[in-house]
Amino acid sequence: MHATTTRALALLAALLILGGCSSLGPGGPPHPGAANPYSSGGFHDAGPNYPDTGP
Repeated sequence: MHATTTRALALLAALLILGGCSSLGPGGPPHPGAANPYSSGGFHDAGPNYPDTGP
């Protein structure tokens, strides 16, 4: 009985810890060095919804 309780508490703790890692919401913006999938080429072509990277 003691082993079952310990195992259940360990499983519950693991689920709570790992549950905090899941993100169900939309992701944030890419980091500044991320590749831009919307770019049509060139360093200064930021693409839609990305900040302008220069002239």
